[in-house]
Amino acid sequence: MIIDTSAAVALLRAESEAAAMIAAMGAAPRLGMSAAGVLELSIVAASAGPELVEDFLRDLRIEVITVDAEHLRWARIGHARYGRGSGSPAKLNFGDCLSYGAAKAEGRPLLYKGSDFVHTDVESAL
Repeated sequence: MIIDTSAAVALLRAESEAAAMIAAMGAAPRLGMSAAGVLELSIVAASAGPELVEDFLRDLRIEVITVDAEHLRWARIGHARYGRGSGSPAKLNFGDCLSYGAAKAEGRPLLYKGSDFVHTDVESAL
């Protein structure tokens, strides 16, 4: 399973979806998050200190996934099909495209919050 920043934020804030997300994560053989998503999460959670994100990754055993050429290829495909300005209702942003790319390149479902990815061909983890 690949974790999008939106899901990570929901988990850290213990939002209403967190329990279902934790259950889905518990059933997944491997958890990963794009390095770009980790940076995005670090920026969003900066006021809480860098330890919060490091503890989150360690405690949930989330692997930080390098953005390689295949991830980039899929992120570009995601942007062309579903990015802002593509005409798609998904309107994926930069970080969304990188999460999409990681999920597609790794062949894993994506854990996310919101309705953006519903309008894509990525497999949902929920």
